[in-house]
Amino acid sequence: MLPVRRGAPLPGGSATTAEVPILGGRSHVSHNRSLMNDQLPTPIDEGRRLLDGGDPEAAIRALEPLTRNPDAELAGEAWLLTGTARYRTDDDEGALIAWKAAADAGGSTAWLGSRSAAEQQVRDGDLEEAIASYREADRRAPAAERGPIANRIAWLLKETGHDFAARRQFNRARGAYATYTGLVTFGIIGICGALFGLDVALSGGATLSGGFFGGSVGPLGEANLINAGFVARGEWWRIITSAFFHLGPIHLAFNMYVLYMYGQIAERMYGRFEFAAIYLLCAAGGSVLTILVDPRQFAAGASGAIFGLVGLLFVVSRRHHAVLGGEARTMMAGIGSYLIFLLVFTFLVPNISWTGHVGGLIVGALLGFLLPPTGVETMGGMWRSPTGERLTGAMPRSLRAVVYGGVGVLLVIGSYLAVAPLLG
Repeated sequence: MLPVRRGAPLPGGSATTAEVPILGGRSHVSHNRSLMNDQLPTPIDEGRRLLDGGDPEAAIRALEPLTRNPDAELAGEAWLLTGTARYRTDDDEGALIAWKAAADAGGSTAWLGSRSAAEQQVRDGDLEEAIASYREADRRAPAAERGPIANRIAWLLKETGHDFAARRQFNRARGAYATYTGLVTFGIIGICGALFGLDVALSGGATLSGGFFGGSVGPLGEANLINAGFVARGEWWRIITSAFFHLGPIHLAFNMYVLYMYGQIAERMYGRFEFAAIYLLCAAGGSVLTILVDPRQFAAGASGAIFGLVGLLFVVSRRHHAVLGGEARTMMAGIGSYLIFLLVFTFLVPNISWTGHVGGLIVGALLGFLLPPTGVETMGGMWRSPTGERLTGAMPRSLRAVVYGGVGVLLVIGSYLAVAPLLG
């Protein structure tokens, strides 16, 4: 912003869906569900207890009636555990049959049945069948699980001589960063470019003379500059719209380049809807701090929102440890140093609205601290129970909405405090 005046995944080897490493030892979370008060264990709980107790034969007998249950969820889980029990008795053929039955049963664990069957087929050396089973698991799996499955498919395709198909799967396995298109990111870039072009036309080309360290805007940009006086007069939209106008072509080009680099990563992490909300809140954060600290200032630019995105990504990489693809990891590796450079640049170079930058940064860092990514795995989210359930549950949508709403309310309060002395 410039002033105008101025579970780890399942390891290889013999690990199965019933054996998942966890910090501090082997997990028995799902196999030993706690019972409320004196509630009797269900048959599926009894099967898990026997399996964890080292008696797979008894577990098979306890689970067998459940495999005929008309409830697809219950039958599928029973078949899944039966496959694990048979695998522990060295009955590889029986385990494969059970896991295929778990896949055929349907329900939310069907993809785990297909994945377990594929793992057994790999151990049996039946790679073509394993590829088919992994593809079925990929079709049914939650979005967050498809990257690791695609990686396994890719290696099997490479092993069987399908190099071209393997490259496509490797691209998918890299977290889709190489193929993901940030539609919101490109939409913002397009809007900023179009508004700048329109201002150039309306000003007769005068805005093209603006340099990076301060310039001018056309009539459209002038009507959207952030300034406490105009906000106090009821033009509250300037808090947002000022982020879409720029003071000269260099200012626009620099901001859009940084947005292009980091916007798609943030959009992939949080999804298009949440990314749009994050971007607008960061933009508003820069505007609100500007009218709070320097109410006479007129400023514009996407820098506040972009600082917010960089702050968000920095905090997410340290707090939530997002699991990224190779391209994104390269971009994120130096984000701390880049953030320091941006801050030094902000305070050393004259005619830059430091309030816009810092305000956006604060909002972005706060959102990154409170909200784990939803579009990529995190290290904490990779730990699984023996049935494939996450040991760390996803943050409920209602709670995420409360966080976004709470930040929005804080910005509204900040705006009021900024303009209150100018009212009346």
